[in-house]
Amino acid sequence: MSSTASFYEKNAIKLAKQYDSLKFESVHKSWSAYWPNSGVKVLDVGAGSGRDARWFSERGCSVVAIEPSQYLREIGKQNCSDKVVWLADSLPSLEQAICLVEQYDVVLLSAVWMHLPVNQRDMAIRVLSNLLSDNGLLVITLRHGIFKDSRETFGVSVSELERLCRDVGLFVLYDTDDEDALQREEVSWQTVVIKKSSAMEG
Repeated sequence: MSSTASFYEKNAIKLAKQYDSLKFESVHKSWSAYWPNSGVKVLDVGAGSGRDARWFSERGCSVVAIEPSQYLREIGKQNCSDKVVWLADSLPSLEQAICLVEQYDVVLLSAVWMHLPVNQRDMAIRVLSNLLSDNGLLVITLRHGIFKDSRETFGVSVSELERLCRDVGLFVLYDTDDEDALQREEVSWQTVVIKKSSAMEG
């Protein structure tokens, strides 16, 4: 188990309280124009405490939540209705999600991408693209700033995502700079909304 995975396991309760202290509407307001409506299929990758999965489900979406940490996953299940499907899975391969043979209208990676080593990102984008329906949206939040604990972080940028997306039929639709919702001066964010071209669009 990596130092990052171990940190999430050992600190699940503390982290869940931190996540749940913030509302979905506050954390994700920068892409509110793209929030999904009822009936939309959503895949939440790195679902943590289930805060976002719960919000999607309460909005009437069909939700699959992916969380590699066993303890966070159990907390998430308790926080969500039984309608949310939980999987023990992780990037870059997302093998369990692939086995469902489903495609999603919205795929969310909130505070996940910076943990993924650079040499795994090409595979991850290809897998995520395959999980998107035609015209589906992939929403990735990019965290800038080091961790003051044992979690590993790797450099992230919009330009890197643009390059990776071009190779798999995705394009960056929208990106924005965001302040840290927990008001940490050393941390900043970017939100990137990525779209999958339909088959007719080529």
